[in-house]
Amino acid sequence: MSNSVDPSMNSGIQGRQFLVTSVRLTQWTFATIRLALLLTSLFFLSWIVNHRPVSWDLTETRLFSLSEQSTAVIESLVAPVSLIVFVRGSADPLVERALEAYADASSLIEVRVVDPDAEPALASAYEVRDYGTLVVASGDRVQRAADIREPAITNAILAVTRGEPIPLCFTFGHGERNPSEREPVGLSAATTALTQTNYEVRPVNLLIARDVPEDCRIVAIVGPATDFHPEERAAVERFIDDGGRVLAMLESRVDTPEIDALLAGYGVRPNTDFIIDTGRNGQAFGLGVQVPMVDAYDPHPVTDGFRLMTMYNMPRSIGVAEPMPDGLAATVLAASTRSSWGETNFDPGAGANWTEGEDLAGPLPIVVAVAGAVESIAAPYRARTRNNEPPPVGDPSLVVIGDADFASNAFFGWQGNGDLLVNSINWLAGQQDLISILPKEVANKRVLLTDGRRGLVFTLLVLLLPMLPAVTGLVVMIKRVK
Repeated sequence: MSNSVDPSMNSGIQGRQFLVTSVRLTQWTFATIRLALLLTSLFFLSWIVNHRPVSWDLTETRLFSLSEQSTAVIESLVAPVSLIVFVRGSADPLVERALEAYADASSLIEVRVVDPDAEPALASAYEVRDYGTLVVASGDRVQRAADIREPAITNAILAVTRGEPIPLCFTFGHGERNPSEREPVGLSAATTALTQTNYEVRPVNLLIARDVPEDCRIVAIVGPATDFHPEERAAVERFIDDGGRVLAMLESRVDTPEIDALLAGYGVRPNTDFIIDTGRNGQAFGLGVQVPMVDAYDPHPVTDGFRLMTMYNMPRSIGVAEPMPDGLAATVLAASTRSSWGETNFDPGAGANWTEGEDLAGPLPIVVAVAGAVESIAAPYRARTRNNEPPPVGDPSLVVIGDADFASNAFFGWQGNGDLLVNSINWLAGQQDLISILPKEVANKRVLLTDGRRGLVFTLLVLLLPMLPAVTGLVVMIKRVK
């Protein structure tokens, strides 16, 4: 018997061994490639998370996002701005997050966190004496803020990039609302918001001054209880004719013929009524039909993109001349509903009732803006108007609001009241890039349940829901036994 091995068998064994080796090599190669791709993906993912973080703000008021106002300020920057916060050790994560939001919004903004103990020379150069101080610098302008929150940061950026605050003169001497008063009827909340938007609020007595101060950009007449003197009316007329702007907020049931005549010269006249609105009012908030609410606005730079409700307390309606004086155009920014009327003969005993032929039928204008008329408007803006009717976007002259409570401390923080007021002033001042929504504060949201609903929630969540797994298991067991 021969012990020789068939060469073909040898060849087959070697082929299978080579095939096995090749398969294993291929598997190791692909495993190595997959591992390399996984490590590379993890590296890039880690880099993106650390250098280009992505987050979503799902809060109702976008509490953790920059406001539209801050975004408008940032987009208007033309020079670099440094945000330097001086803290001991490391900054609070929320503070760093707030500052980084500005840096992420523009490459012109640089953020630094500095320990003044480690860099005393820098702290001395910026005259920093307390921990937690924010320094905002641009060129040779420096602004310090102890409050490191969005309103203060944006206000500081405005101060170093736009120069001195814009003077805003409030008239007094006729029982007007006080810009510094903290009571519900005062305007301290509005003053704070305006100061944070780079305005300087000043009082002015026109009867003594005889003329509006030359550096005043806007004159605000807010809730006078008595009328102007003819000399004061003439002073404001000269101011408007010289390019000044006026914000008038007038209460109902107050007789002001001089102020009315002043406004009538520019195509608007407050009516001697107050609005009752049964269609949309403040009854849901414990108020009444004498508090109209507005949630729709005509196209205008003041209300472009505005989606908040505003509330007015017994406002008087504003009449608009037809036709307007030459060279002027008016836009009704806010009006009552069709289910409203202007009460002209209010009887406290009988209450407010519609009287045919005497009361004014709604809808009635509450907020009116007057500007120099323009003949042509850019196509993109015309596309956002109703029926292709261009809004007045010429030289601003007046904003007239038929209510002073609208801006008071009691109403300023409600929904869009404060935003609409500041937007109107920004438009009058020519700061249209700042017309947007103010930074929002944390809202105290509560769900109020009746006794019946409270019992239903207890039954569902405390009794039935915990028993659901046990009942399901019992049903499954009974079916298996059967």
